[in-house]
Amino acid sequence: MEPHPLYQKILREHHLFSALNESQLIQLIEESQLLNLEKGAYVFRQGDSCNSFGFIISGSVKIYRLTPDGQEKVFEVIGDRNTFAEAMMFMDTGTYVATAQAVLPTQLLMLSNATYTRLLRENTETAMALLAALSVRMHQRLNEIEILSLKNATHRVIRYILAQALRSGTKCNTPSFELQMAKRLVAGHLSIQPETFSRIIHHLSDEGIIKVEGRLICILDRDRLENYD
Repeated sequence: MEPHPLYQKILREHHLFSALNESQLIQLIEESQLLNLEKGAYVFRQGDSCNSFGFIISGSVKIYRLTPDGQEKVFEVIGDRNTFAEAMMFMDTGTYVATAQAVLPTQLLMLSNATYTRLLRENTETAMALLAALSVRMHQRLNEIEILSLKNATHRVIRYILAQALRSGTKCNTPSFELQMAKRLVAGHLSIQPETFSRIIHHLSDEGIIKVEGRLICILDRDRLENYD
């Protein structure tokens, strides 16, 4: 595709591409594909041939697998100006191990794995940036495993709320964050039923520990939340 200056600027601001020189960045964009997707459209499905990874310009994409009983297990919801499926470049399967689907109207670039790996060999700074990004993803997965291993659903929800508040970076007395996906998807992510998630949220709200306004969750009493039993 044509290396439009806007896409060059947006990619340049991301750490996986910031160390590329102008010529390298143009090569990457020229060999990419621009997608404009409606809500619910698939970027790729589990088992499709894996030749590229995504960079979201605007919108949101969920990454999930189907369980044997047909339920969605959501691993992550990726927002704008972020990448996904980059780790697949280094796996031997040759196919995507999960499904990516737009949860909002979404515009994204699908970037060539072959082109990017060639640029990695030419640019050590970019290679180190990719290693750092994959390390962060690994630690996120480990935290999620810890959440799922907690003894009951309430503690899973509490740990999720605390983790999301920390990730949001708010430092006020009432840290808050906005859910990046529907509550039923959050429930699936925590391996609990949607009604169980809603009941726990309402209970914490009734006790004055959190406040819920649509998708916005505010922590009113962090000490009580952290020590809730």
